[in-house]
Amino acid sequence: MARYCLLGHVDPAKLDEYRARHAAVWPELLVALRDAGWRNYSLFLRPDGLLIGYCEADDLDEAQQRVAATEINAKWQAEMARLFASEGAPDEAWERIEEVFNLEDQLEAAGR
Repeated sequence: MARYCLLGHVDPAKLDEYRARHAAVWPELLVALRDAGWRNYSLFLRPDGLLIGYCEADDLDEAQQRVAATEINAKWQAEMARLFASEGAPDEAWERIEEVFNLEDQLEAAGR
């Protein structure tokens, strides 16, 4: 399963609301993400609004398309859009960051 690092930008003036909303994500959305193929998904937020996402998926493009096709995701994205510093749906504004090191992969390659 591939690992993905994603960058986004939350409006610094709306960090408290962003945190509050993500402390209680709608259960239907959680299930939609899982069923679409998102695994081990975490978000990390810096005080200046830099948002770092980490997830695993067999194919993130496919997983994104599958969750994007759900009504619950469309509602969530519409509500979240006003909290972001970027234009459009937040789930379409992710910047992917290349992985250059993984401890477990290198330990396995070294036979450890």
